[in-house]
Amino acid sequence: MSCDKSCEKHGGRRTFCRACIGAMTAASAAMVGYPVASFVASQPSRIGEGKPLEVPLDQLVQGQARYETYRGLQVIILNTPDGPLVFSASCPHLGCAVNWVSTESLFRCPCHGAVFNPDGSIVSGPVNEPLRPIPFEVKDGKIIISV
Repeated sequence: MSCDKSCEKHGGRRTFCRACIGAMTAASAAMVGYPVASFVASQPSRIGEGKPLEVPLDQLVQGQARYETYRGLQVIILNTPDGPLVFSASCPHLGCAVNWVSTESLFRCPCHGAVFNPDGSIVSGPVNEPLRPIPFEVKDGKIIISV
């Protein structure tokens, strides 16, 4: 076999191997870069961060909970017969988001079965603390959260 044919044969393999290595490098970079880029893009903008959360009282249904996000924290606004209440939606046990079960008038944590009354106090479960109340004020027919 002549040198020309041998070198041509190996050159094709080298090109193929370089292409495979380049493709694997690009795929690896994409697998690392995409989650990082998604995380950075999902961060809330700093514009309007100091702005209070305002929820009109007439948009709240008696006995129903409304979930809102304020400064990256999910909050629950509950309209009770005694007036509105606002809590952090995070269970104090492990931070799972609690669910309002309107048919039972209870908050339930889906992670470990903690149960809370409408006022946030503990009914049962592995928790040692009630739901964390969020300070708010009622002004001009709106609930205003500006913690």
